[in-house]
Amino acid sequence: MNALRRLLSGFLLGLVSVASSSAALDEVRLTDAAFAERATEAGYHLAFVEYLADDAVLFRPEAVGGQQWLAANDPAPGRLEWRPSAAAAACTGRLAVTSGPWRYTNDGGGESAEGHYLSVWRLDEDGQWRVILDHGIDHAPGSAPAAPLETSFGRLWQAREAAACTGRADQADLVRAENDLNDRIASHGLPDALQRAAAEGALAYRDESAPGLLAELQPLGDANFGPGSVARPVGVVFDDAGDMAVTHGILQAAVPTRRALYVRVWQRERRKWRVAIDLQTPLPAQLGL
Repeated sequence: MNALRRLLSGFLLGLVSVASSSAALDEVRLTDAAFAERATEAGYHLAFVEYLADDAVLFRPEAVGGQQWLAANDPAPGRLEWRPSAAAAACTGRLAVTSGPWRYTNDGGGESAEGHYLSVWRLDEDGQWRVILDHGIDHAPGSAPAAPLETSFGRLWQAREAAACTGRADQADLVRAENDLNDRIASHGLPDALQRAAAEGALAYRDESAPGLLAELQPLGDANFGPGSVARPVGVVFDDAGDMAVTHGILQAAVPTRRALYVRVWQRERRKWRVAIDLQTPLPAQLGL
């Protein structure tokens, strides 16, 4: 618990002017669309440099400092395109998530790929939206959610004015929710733990399938993380006084060869935190914890 508390203190959002969540939705979708357009014009490497926050997190395949990784690695060939099809914002209007389909192609050779991305955005003190965390899943070309993501996001986070924020966002409450979920994974396994912690309408993002309702999708791969699995938190994005937060970490199954990266988007109702989006991608077995 103390480790997660220390991580929280490093990612608290600064005090910025508060906009309504409905205004934030419009702004962040436009910003994400501009980000995508910039990637088409100048290449996605440069676009990421321009739109990522200084403390942003990417996954290569585990968490790395985004700007530091971009500076140390040459631009990759190929073309990365995406389109924001859904967005949600905290009631404070200063933290948001966007999602939609992405596609990678390389005219010089190599296989194309498709999937869905999940980007976490922060409204910084200068009034600019910047990506604070970015990840995604791969799936078959043309795969689409059974229900439009915009509809699913809207049900999870209705547009609210800043004054409508209820209750109090406390670091300790989020720490407790994350630790309770991870303890439940150890004792009962991942599928049971997620179902207990999930908000109504929670979404699952998994490789090989389009995003879908966690209750309906019930990802088969989750069964690999049965009782005895360990979930280790690595980082968090916390919106002080808001109703949205993000945690990420590593899942280690009792079978040593099975590991996964998780990103959880949390939704708060008063002081109760629930998992609204759970994204997981496999990690190479040879990488130790």
